[in-house]
Amino acid sequence: IAVPLYIIAGNLCGETGLAKRLVRFCSALVGHIPGGTGLVGVLASMFFGGISGSAVADAAAIGGMVIPSMNEEGYDSRYSGGIICAASTIGILIPPSIPQCLYGLAAGVSIGAMFVAGFLPGVFVGLAQMVIVWLIAKRRHYPCHPRATRKELWAAFKESFLALILPLIIFFGCGLGIATATEVGCVAVVYALILGVFVYKEFKWKDLPALIVRSSLTTAIALLTVAVATAVAYIINMEQIPTAIVKFFENNLNSLGLVLLFINIILLFVGCVMDLVPAMLLFAPIFLPVVKAYGMSAIQFGCIMTINLGIGLCTPPVGNCLFVTAGIAKQDIFDLFKHSLPFLACNVTALVLCCLWPGFTTWIPHLLGYL
Repeated sequence: IAVPLYIIAGNLCGETGLAKRLVRFCSALVGHIPGGTGLVGVLASMFFGGISGSAVADAAAIGGMVIPSMNEEGYDSRYSGGIICAASTIGILIPPSIPQCLYGLAAGVSIGAMFVAGFLPGVFVGLAQMVIVWLIAKRRHYPCHPRATRKELWAAFKESFLALILPLIIFFGCGLGIATATEVGCVAVVYALILGVFVYKEFKWKDLPALIVRSSLTTAIALLTVAVATAVAYIINMEQIPTAIVKFFENNLNSLGLVLLFINIILLFVGCVMDLVPAMLLFAPIFLPVVKAYGMSAIQFGCIMTINLGIGLCTPPVGNCLFVTAGIAKQDIFDLFKHSLPFLACNVTALVLCCLWPGFTTWIPHLLGYL
């Protein structure tokens, strides 16, 4: 039930003016730094990722606003698309996260724990991508905006304040155990609807049925995949395939590091040819028993899978975020993919940190009593 709620919340944020106000606030914060509009795209993706839980929704909403602006300012459109394509993957790390909801379902792990576990990796990826944007902008002499005055910054903050509260409601609501992911999703939908209709007045009640239909179609695609993948996972467990894989690894690989290297290579390949949702549901039940046999936390492995398969959203031939941003930037997917590689390197770095440093993902869950 949480999945359709976060899909509706993300669509509402795109149509009720919340996303637009978040972009304006980000522009006031970082627009004056070299490569300012690119930085705005990454920072806005971090904020919007704290609402929608979907990388594709992030790419469409933020890319639709930021990529045309970057092109007007003289940025290479392939570079513009590459930034937003890679930055959209932050949306599935910073809570809420639809893939982490599904991982929690497949692995029997608390969704609240998964949400807070992804926070540090998500912030790390976002900040690292902003550094890369700044370095490239300095080298290519991309433009920046005039520095916002204190008055302009305060005005942008006041305008976006109510929108900024929503990610905090989701993070603390789930993270502190005040409410379940589903309950927080309900709050997010109602809150976004109230802001759009009564506060910002950019959304009409008559538009709600069409939005629900669009959200239902997206939900149907995701949950049909869940149904089929769950049946396949049941068969896999009945045939004791995970047990056979555990025995294979124990007989041939004698360390967790080698096992993780092998699994990550497989998942990177799978992410290139399969969408994230079915890949998550199919391979979590297979590989989770393997890493647990070596003492790894299910929460840590969930973050590893999310980051790894999230990279696949930006790779040809089936990367959904790649196709969305290529359509907005009007560029060939392979050209855009090449320009996204410096930013995807930040995701790979976060993946390595997740594998080598358990505290990178388990520190906040441990702090909040999940471990």
